[in-house]
Amino acid sequence: MSLDGLQIGKRDSQLWIEIDRTEKANAMTVAMMEGITSAIVHAGADGRTQAVVLTAKGEKLFCAGVDVREQSPDGDAARQRERRSHALAALQDSVIATPIPVVVALNGLAVGAGAMLALMADGCVAVEGSALSLPEIDIGIATFSGANILTVLGGRALAADLVQTGRRLRALDALNRGLISAVVERNELEQSARKIAEALGTKNRAAFADNKRWINRGLRSALDEARREHARHRAEMQDVAK
Repeated sequence: MSLDGLQIGKRDSQLWIEIDRTEKANAMTVAMMEGITSAIVHAGADGRTQAVVLTAKGEKLFCAGVDVREQSPDGDAARQRERRSHALAALQDSVIATPIPVVVALNGLAVGAGAMLALMADGCVAVEGSALSLPEIDIGIATFSGANILTVLGGRALAADLVQTGRRLRALDALNRGLISAVVERNELEQSARKIAEALGTKNRAAFADNKRWINRGLRSALDEARREHARHRAEMQDVAK
């Protein structure tokens, strides 16, 4: 199945979702986020699907995050920010709450929301030379979600380092910190992702889902807190703009 900016299809018992918007650095529009979310949720409800693999076209960028330049269909910039926020929240929730494994195959640099998805996945395999980055501070934007995700998964020191400097965390460093599952050569990426998805997807489905829910409870709480802060921040921006 082909949606605007996405390629989605079954490969045996796995659902593969490929971001295909290389001309825009694989940045995700609202419709793309909604499409990925729907595909993941439906896969989790399908007893014939054992795992989801999320990857992207190209060799430089996995995903440049959310497309903040996407124009609102009704011309309302504030409403568009709300749409982006809600679409990203639903996508994040689908990754951490869907009962089957979600594996990210990192073909290149993952920025912003793209890095968050890689970090939150049940497994992540990355090509050599790829990296994770939360550079929002360099364009004057706070990343409450990114800060909380990194604090929960990597600790306060790493969160402060990456969020406050905007620097890139190389895949090998992420591997050494236990943030991703493997680093491989580019020609091994697809097969490695398939193997990780198969290894996780063949576990007892109910037990895997229960473990996943319990493991992610701290992350879910942190995300809820960050979203409230994002909402407060957006409201302040709207008040200033009036």
